[in-house]
Amino acid sequence: MAQEPKKPQPLSSAAEGDTRGSRRKGQAAQRTVDEGQIELLRRQYRSLTGKAAHASVPRFVLARAVAYERQVREHGGLSPRVLSALSAAARQELGPPGRNITSSEAGSLVASPGIRPGTILVREHQNVLHRVIALETGFSWNGRTFASLSAAARAITGVRWNGRRFFGLQEKATRAAAEEYQGTG
Repeated sequence: MAQEPKKPQPLSSAAEGDTRGSRRKGQAAQRTVDEGQIELLRRQYRSLTGKAAHASVPRFVLARAVAYERQVREHGGLSPRVLSALSAAARQELGPPGRNITSSEAGSLVASPGIRPGTILVREHQNVLHRVIALETGFSWNGRTFASLSAAARAITGVRWNGRRFFGLQEKATRAAAEEYQGTG
């Protein structure tokens, strides 16, 4: 005589899912595990580099840094060929070291407010996407270094432009705003 297969029984309400209390306990336990993992990563980073990781470094960044340091220890760092290629690329982007700067350029080398070095400004002009990189000493576009954003915009367009306006960092002042600024509005 064959036995009939058992039919699944409906779950009781207590077994349907976690209660709030057990869910909170699970979340607290996960936080404890996460905090323990980040402390372990901080200790590993310190033992590998001899430096303490800053408290604000997120866990995923710290995990990648530890993995990189382990890889360097096991397989070695970047080859001299790669290091020289990176160095050459940096020199080309920043221009030749010791470049003489004219007095007219010196005034525009003052950092533009709100544009930090490393910022990439993107603008489409005549169906071509142009990327300008903000440097500590100017702006780089197509392997050339410019003293100002306006000079880079002029090289791109062939005509004089306010560089901040060309890249959309500054709106054209309206007449009303200009009058209000001057106190005549």
